[in-house]
Parts: sequence; C-alpha cells; structure tokens
Amino acid sequence: MTPRARPMSPEDRRQAILDAVVPLVIEHGADLSTRLIAEAAGVAEGTIFRVFADKTELMWAVAEEAINPAQGREEFDAMLAATDDLHERVRLAAESLTGQRNRTMMVMFGVRRYLMKQDDRKKHEPSAGPPEFLIRANKDLLEMLAGLFEPYADRMRVPPAQGAVVLRSLVFGSAGMDLDVELTSDQIADIIVGGVMLSPTDSEEDD
Repeated sequence: MTPRARPMSPEDRRQAILDAVVPLVIEHGADLSTRLIAEAAGVAEGTIFRVFADKTELMWAVAEEAINPAQGREEFDAMLAATDDLHERVRLAAESLTGQRNRTMMVMFGVRRYLMKQDDRKKHEPSAGPPEFLIRANKDLLEMLAGLFEPYADRMRVPPAQGAVVLRSLVFGSAGMDLDVELTSDQIADIIVGGVMLSPTDSEEDD
C-alpha cells in the first residue's frame, strides 16, 4: 500500500500557492480564475480561501513575493562566490538584478491592473505611503548588494552601502522609461568599478 503523502503545513501551502501564481500573473495577468490557480498550485479551490481571505489579499501577497530579494538569494550568493574579480561580480549582479527587475515589473503591472478594478482594494492598502513590504524589500536588497562590495571596502572611494545604492540606481533607474539606450550589465560594471574604486593615484596621495 502506497503511504499517504504528508499534508503540507499552512506555511508550505501558502508558499505553494504563491510559487504557482507569480508565473501565472507574468504569463496571463492577474485576472486569474481560482480554478487555474488551484490547478497550478496542486490544491483544491477552497484551500486558496483558507489561506487568503480573498483574491485581493492573494494579489497583495503575490506582489510582496515578487519583490522579495530573498527569492533566488542562494543562487545569487553562489554566482558571486564563483569569482573574486569585482568587475565580474558587479556584471553578474547587474545581470541578475535586471532579470529580477523585469520579472517584478511584470507582476506589479498585472497586480495593479487587477487591484484597480476591485471595489474592496482600499481595505488592503496601507493607510499612507508605500507598503511596508516594499520598504523592507528595498532595504534588504541594498544590504545584499552592499555585501558584494564588502571585501573591497579598503580599496573604495565610498562605503559599500553607497556602492550598493549606485548599482541599484543604475539597474532600476531607467526601467519603464522607454529609453532608446539601456545600459548593459558590462557598462554598469565599467561605470561602477571605474567610479567607486580608488585609482593608483588616489592610493599614492593617501600615503
């Protein structure tokens, strides 16, 4: 007799639904049927609303999931660990961030279009300012990027935290602006390494 599969914990069930819905929103937009969501997540339709109060709450959770820098963090760290060359590390980080940026924007646009059509959206929105999860995600992302620069701190013109701000700004700054020219990951690495690192002349002057 085949043993029954262990039931998922509430946290695992919630994560399974979010893992299924994020790519669905990217492909189809956020106006998804609960049947499609349930099939993709491998759960019953009723399970969705035992985890989330309603579909609007689910879509807010999808937005939070998409922007969370913890997603893919292990792969990001492993990618950077493969080289100690700062230019290559920045190039790889810029390439990874660009992919994350594009994915996040597709989810956010889809979720926003859905929420704007909902009469009950106000009860899920923050009372003022950006959502707390957005503030937290940006803080976590900058901390993650600062770690990229930490090993080179004694050779930098600016602290690693400022290097992180520059990298994030270059990757995200031109997003959605329909510019004719977009910086490549190599160009971003050239700009950052050329700008934040001390030159031999700077080092001699410090001595």
